[in-house]
Amino acid sequence: MPLLLTLILLVPSAPARAQGIATLTPGVLTVAVTSAAPQGPYDSQVWIRKYVERFAAEQQVTIAWVVVPFDQSWLRAGRDEVDLVATNVASFADRISVGGTFSAPFLYERRALRIHPADQGRYARLDDFGGKRVGAVRGMAADRDVRRRAPSTVTIANTDTFAELYAQFDAGQLEAIAEAEYYALDGRVIPSHGPEVVLIDLHDLTPGQREESVFVVRDRSVNLLDALNAFIARTRFPL
Repeated sequence: MPLLLTLILLVPSAPARAQGIATLTPGVLTVAVTSAAPQGPYDSQVWIRKYVERFAAEQQVTIAWVVVPFDQSWLRAGRDEVDLVATNVASFADRISVGGTFSAPFLYERRALRIHPADQGRYARLDDFGGKRVGAVRGMAADRDVRRRAPSTVTIANTDTFAELYAQFDAGQLEAIAEAEYYALDGRVIPSHGPEVVLIDLHDLTPGQREESVFVVRDRSVNLLDALNAFIARTRFPL
């Protein structure tokens, strides 16, 4: 009686490459970011770039980075300017736009104020800055937060980039900067500053609700959203 042998070949699993992603330029993922050359381990744009680079490598596409101001950046996917907006957009309902769709969240944030170390003990909350200048990047959640909570005696100064904001802060033109503390989805703090940075007034933008960050995906970039969400589900942020 013939002997029937069944051979099972075990092959290490690898992330599946999405089939038929249609990008603005074939083989190229066009990505909006807010910095041409982010630097240092504490820069969220560094984390985001590395994450997108890992995704692009798995999908066997190259990346074309497009530097844009943060404000209204979430509209650019729907306008067919980019395939992906990677400017660290919070998933607010008023940022939903025709032609672009939010990805699954990859991190969340809590609001905070950065102050000069010498002022530690002098300030504790935004209410303490009456007659002072507090800076925020225009259009960011931090800007939304301080405008919602600041007394009328606080002057809110806007810039288009964090680089401009930090320059004013270092020059003594601002008493505080509205920014954030970053968290992985499992609640782990993502280190975003060294010991020389003092953050105060840590709070949720909306009490009891996570302020989640997402990518915005161009709807006409077929299969990109599904591929990206699958990547987020299996790949912890930051790398």
